[in-house]
Amino acid sequence: MRAKNGCWTCKARRLQCDGGVPVCQRCARAQRKCQGYGMRLSWPRDNDKKRAITGDSPSALTRPSQQRKLFYVNATCRDVELYRYLSQRIQPPRSVQPFPHLWGQPQLSANYLDLVYFFHTSAYDSLVTFDLNTSRIRDALLRMAMAHDTLSGSALLYALLAFSSLRRSGAHQQALQLKILALQSLAASTNDGSLTSAEAAQHLAASMLLGSFEILLPSGSSDEWLSYIRGATDIIQATHLEEQSHEGDIGHLLDWFYYHQALSRFSIQHWRHKPLGRLEEATHTIPSEPRVLDSISLTRHAPSPPSPNPSHAILNLLSEACDTVLDPWDHRSRNEDYHLRLRALETRIGGLVIMPSSAGPKTGVELAVEIYQIATQIYLVRASQSSWESSTGLDALIDRAFAIPLVSCECSHFFPLFIVACEARTDEQRATILSLIGKAETSMRGRNMEWLRGVVQSVWVQQDLHADGDLLVDYLGMISTVISSSNALPSFV
Repeated sequence: MRAKNGCWTCKARRLQCDGGVPVCQRCARAQRKCQGYGMRLSWPRDNDKKRAITGDSPSALTRPSQQRKLFYVNATCRDVELYRYLSQRIQPPRSVQPFPHLWGQPQLSANYLDLVYFFHTSAYDSLVTFDLNTSRIRDALLRMAMAHDTLSGSALLYALLAFSSLRRSGAHQQALQLKILALQSLAASTNDGSLTSAEAAQHLAASMLLGSFEILLPSGSSDEWLSYIRGATDIIQATHLEEQSHEGDIGHLLDWFYYHQALSRFSIQHWRHKPLGRLEEATHTIPSEPRVLDSISLTRHAPSPPSPNPSHAILNLLSEACDTVLDPWDHRSRNEDYHLRLRALETRIGGLVIMPSSAGPKTGVELAVEIYQIATQIYLVRASQSSWESSTGLDALIDRAFAIPLVSCECSHFFPLFIVACEARTDEQRATILSLIGKAETSMRGRNMEWLRGVVQSVWVQQDLHADGDLLVDYLGMISTVISSSNALPSFV
């Protein structure tokens, strides 16, 4: 008995089938599996135009520009765990186990002169300053590094080379070796006796570059940047460098340090892990005068309007706000004197006058001061109010933040971006924030913005989960918990 049609194996091979049952003899002799003669679904072969009716898939019809505008804020198991903690608010947040960060270490040899040239042309863009114009600090660092006839000068040169190598090729062996040489030179210069003003400036510059080296590492992998801020503070206080003339290179260097030192206080304020040392002392006290801790206040420019240097004024006010605010759950936050201090501080921040330097468009410094003024006001209002309270003027501040100047420029300051992002409620506002982070990632070459993007989206998830559960959001608790879930103390410069 033979089958009327050939087996599927012979059909696929385009051979004459003998129709043997249950298997054809041709397949048996060739020791091939005979697929039999039964009915099965048949799909058109690729490029078979005789049978296939083809058309563009729906995804192909989607415009690329529309596709890129879509984004999703996803809630993960980690977000639900944070939400469960925040909704209970019973005990301090647990340390969330960090995810491992692995990166390659390319073996790339380069001449030191090439690294200096690369720093001058490209790497300096990854330095973070208040006004985002990094050319002045670049030129100051290069001038001081070229005078490397002292141990402090050698430390600065090695730190500059290490930063340039890291920026060009990543955290490979050469960058780490240069960093070690810089640290050894810094230690030797400290043990060599008293430092001159020039040597102290070189020592400070080396510390700041090494701190920038740590900030440039993959997000969440290092918190050693704070140690370099402390070292810079020690050298300024020991050598009285702040009492020197603030014109020229030393002035640019001190401005750079003041900015990083002021923003470090925000990170410390919201870090809930092991103690961070001297900068964390007396975090929740209510002194009669603003705390000094182990920092240097920009007292040479008092924040009384109009300020001769509004950038110093707003940084002073931000530092004072970070040192002053208390958790609303702390019983001391109900102290009348505490609320009077908050109101006075809020008035001083709002009363800061930004004097335009010219009749033309605002400069980078003026835009940065306005951005920080708005963000600091929002932070202070949110941090000082109870979860069930509403605050007058807060909506106007938020509208102003999303109008100008934040969305009108490529703002790459982490602190104001984060604070304003916490106020984004609509999809349009959140899309604006993500767009700004994307622009900042492009303009700040070398710095990974993925950590900031992840923290912002984590805050949004917590806000949405609280809204779905009809729960009140503890602003300070939410920020502290989300920040403390990072692998290491983050920098918000």
